[in-house]
Amino acid sequence: MKRFCELENKTLMELINVLSSGVYNLDTIVHIVQSAAESGYKSLKRPVDFEEFDVCNWIDEVGGLTAKDGQLVEFMKYMQNSMVPDLKDNKPTEEKKN
Repeated sequence: MKRFCELENKTLMELINVLSSGVYNLDTIVHIVQSAAESGYKSLKRPVDFEEFDVCNWIDEVGGLTAKDGQLVEFMKYMQNSMVPDLKDNKPTEEKKN
């Protein structure tokens, strides 16, 4: 998430608001994929040897932004679900006394 915030030049809360809206511009989609790929490379101790242009090509290779389903759509759903905190009302319910 840190790298994603850097690429988007947003705070964590701004980023959560964008993700929870479900409406993304092209840069945001590219940055989500790019930051995830960079994280994967770094966790494998591999040098990051790709740039934004390559990420755009990867998106095109899996059907682009117009695909109704597929890898990109599933990935975006996963990222939205995993990066946006559950903000449901978690107040404890009061027990009824007899």
